[in-house]
Amino acid sequence: MCALLVALPSGLSLWENSWERCYSNWPGILVRPKLGSSSRLTGCFQRMKNSRARLLDKYRRVGVAPRGLMAQEVMEAEWLTLQSTHESLAQRCSRTFAQVEDPEELAVLEDIQQELMSQEQAFIEEYERSLWFDDRCLWALLEGLQTDGLICPVCSRYNLTVVRGTVLCQCGLRLSSQAPELTEQIFRALLEESVNRHSEFCAHRPEFSVTSGTEENASLLLSCVVCDTWMVLL
Repeated sequence: MCALLVALPSGLSLWENSWERCYSNWPGILVRPKLGSSSRLTGCFQRMKNSRARLLDKYRRVGVAPRGLMAQEVMEAEWLTLQSTHESLAQRCSRTFAQVEDPEELAVLEDIQQELMSQEQAFIEEYERSLWFDDRCLWALLEGLQTDGLICPVCSRYNLTVVRGTVLCQCGLRLSSQAPELTEQIFRALLEESVNRHSEFCAHRPEFSVTSGTEENASLLLSCVVCDTWMVLL
């Protein structure tokens, strides 16, 4: 149809020039019809003109349509589309369940489903117990820090003592700081700050350990295997 527009009368030179410019880069695509087919070309052009008029009239009517009517039409169209989608899903599900007709197979599938649900529930309960245990341990550690005696963060059994900037415990812990002014109150505040800082972004209990690096003195470390926290406290 596009090629036919090229051979229209001189009054349609604009159409002819436009189509020739559009297809000038593809030689051989446009083929001019014979001059004897002018009536057929006129009819083709008239049909295109009528189609264009109907399209413009449609857009004009949409532009002046009330907002309520347009919204109603859109809602009705969306509802029909959604309804057809749900119907197709229901049909697909019915076809899927229709494939299993043996009562024994259905019973096996139900048993498998119940077993999977039981395993999932067991995993959830185990995870909740783990969180509860971590919370209890964390609260116990904080309560121990708030008592008069300073509980050792490494063994969680004995009270710490700080003598001339050195932290000592009956479990064998010995931390020598370079600050002679270190006291139990300062060390307690250091432990509380580190635990509270970790609890702001992780609910699991951190662990304290003592390590000896390349230096002679040991270091107190706070670490968490869940959030990969690792910091040197002393």
